Amino acid sequence: MQNLELLFNPRGIAVIGASPDFGRPGGQTMQVLTERGYQGGIYPVNPKYDAVAGRPCFASIESVPHPCDVAVIALPAAQVPQVVADCGGHGVRYAVVLGGGFREGGEGGRLLEEQMLKNARAHGMRLIGPNCLGLVNVHARAYSAFGSVTRPPFLEPGAVSAVIQSGGFGNSIVVRCAAAGIGFRYVVASGNEADITTPELIDAFVDDPQTRVILAYIEGLGDGRAFLAAARRALEAGKPIVAWKAGNTRQGMRAAASHTANMAGSYDIYRAAFREAGIIEVSDMEEAADFVRTLLGQPPAAGKNVAVMGGSGGSAVVFCDAADAYGLTLARLAPATMKVLRENLPSMAALDNPIDYAAGFISDQTAPRFQRAVEAVLADPGIHQLGLLFATVIGRTGWYGAKALAEASQRYRKPVLVFSSVPRETAPEMFEVLGQARIPIMFSVNRVAQAMSMLADYAHARQRSTQTGAVAAAPAPTVVLAAASGVLDEHESKEILRAFDIPVTADRLLPAEPVTPKNAEGLFFPVALKVVSRDIAHKSDIGGVRLDIADAAQLVAASAEMLKSVHQSAPQAALSGLLVSPMIRDGIETIVGAVSDPVFGPVVAFGMGGVYAETLKDLTYRLAPFGVGTARVMIGELRASPIFGGLRGQPPRDVEALAHALAAVSQLAWTMRDRLAELDINPMLVRPRDSGVVAADALVVLREDFVGIGPDKLLMKGSHPV
Repeated sequence: MQNLELLFNPRGIAVIGASPDFGRPGGQTMQVLTERGYQGGIYPVNPKYDAVAGRPCFASIESVPHPCDVAVIALPAAQVPQVVADCGGHGVRYAVVLGGGFREGGEGGRLLEEQMLKNARAHGMRLIGPNCLGLVNVHARAYSAFGSVTRPPFLEPGAVSAVIQSGGFGNSIVVRCAAAGIGFRYVVASGNEADITTPELIDAFVDDPQTRVILAYIEGLGDGRAFLAAARRALEAGKPIVAWKAGNTRQGMRAAASHTANMAGSYDIYRAAFREAGIIEVSDMEEAADFVRTLLGQPPAAGKNVAVMGGSGGSAVVFCDAADAYGLTLARLAPATMKVLRENLPSMAALDNPIDYAAGFISDQTAPRFQRAVEAVLADPGIHQLGLLFATVIGRTGWYGAKALAEASQRYRKPVLVFSSVPRETAPEMFEVLGQARIPIMFSVNRVAQAMSMLADYAHARQRSTQTGAVAAAPAPTVVLAAASGVLDEHESKEILRAFDIPVTADRLLPAEPVTPKNAEGLFFPVALKVVSRDIAHKSDIGGVRLDIADAAQLVAASAEMLKSVHQSAPQAALSGLLVSPMIRDGIETIVGAVSDPVFGPVVAFGMGGVYAETLKDLTYRLAPFGVGTARVMIGELRASPIFGGLRGQPPRDVEALAHALAAVSQLAWTMRDRLAELDINPMLVRPRDSGVVAADALVVLREDFVGIGPDKLLMKGSHPV
């Protein structure tokens, strides 16, 4: 927070483009600073006026005689670069550029943005925006902003800090959370993020001792790795990030690019990154408000074993359905717990979890018994969380129940969540008591189950982060290959895999001519025969693959037929040879790939191959590099993963060898990150347990725009790095 302290807590704010018209951006900033009671200096700057909002108006930033840490620039884009230079020369530390017309608008705007940033850096000045609503320090009532964040309903102080890449919609999420009773510390609408970005703001929020939860609306990221580093810091600090990622579909990505000019990557990869960093993803305003309130008010959850109590049997049934959907377990209660329930709940109560204590049970006389029952459930070592289904309880009945629940919850550090379907005005005392106890009330049973699942997932992510830690890249091996770029042939590709200890088939490379009986000596049949060429990516499409060749005579004949077919179908292709590979019949086909994502860098994909590839489309992703533990989790995430355990008489598969191979692929992808465009292992055969895995085919594509050599790059024979 130290680096951005004066941005959020400025001694003075200059409003460049200030206006007495409170409908204009510069007028809105002046109005909210004045009326909300900001205690720092407020300096309107506009040569057209002598005074704005009852304050002296200065002709230029240079004529402001007092310390001014932030300049809010409300001017047309063409004027902004010079004004930024003027601010920097006058000692202004930060500028908040409100207006649009920069890179989101085309080439001319991009050049203006570059010049603006160049002028800022020349003076050591930092920027928020452009094309943004600005930022608010709610506690200090410091509004370096305009638009919806400066209008009622005004935010109340609290422990949530938000970064939103869309001013209007992002602020709608903030306002919805505020309506649910959530207070805020900082809200930053970051716009184009020409300088200060979402990762840097998250870092600042992590450093801020008064921020407990971070809310983010993200349309795209320029540096996914920086974002992950900030998110991991937040996870380690126990400051949950609740994030809404938009721009995930093809149409949404196009809109995001024109909206805030952020780079939108593959949503599958974003999801993998979020999961890895323990980010809590939402896609609905009510969901965001539920999660933030729950995280602010409830202790960590030890797991997904939950108990549910209520007077509405139907609510309990619906909760059971939701529990299945969100992976919750309605755990069996301990005998000691059941004894307390029998002693305190009505005789007609259903005591098996979910616990139905029957409608009308709670009253002033029965409240102590209800409280003892609640405490018994919370004390049960097999229960991690408790849900109370108050449903339609109103008036004093609701107050008695809430009071007993609030008192019980103070004695046990376990999450407690409440479902109520009634409006606040019908049970004001209940809402007040639960609000003071920081017990969230949700207006549907499903939302209670969803919030419980979220708490457990976040606690698991924190635990996982402390156990796994960062994965260091292994030392880079040396690969001896002819200098190359673009598509490598199968033999060259497998040599790269072999260098990283990724198992490949025991191949023999023969000349690109019909096989002779002498060439076939020493081979163990059956074998596969494949043409080798950088110019042929899909060999089987042109007859460049022959399988199940039983003996040398068949190999000789098959090679002649193959070469004839290939020459007819691809006469211009340069052939490097013929590859003879052993047939492996006991493997399950999987696909392993690696790509260089424009946002997150090297990413490994894993999924089922063969007939499953197109029908199931069962894939999972992780950012490279990662260790064997992460690889095991990847394997388990596939819907088809039970296949590896052995189904219908099939033997269990060597999942451990597969996990080591995936981790090795991640090391390859990371080490070659500046040169690798794509890696495709199809298939990676998973053999029976203790038999290992083997890459039966591979394709490596190297980038042609590589610049520079570093110690962590693979070196090829000659002067060309892989």
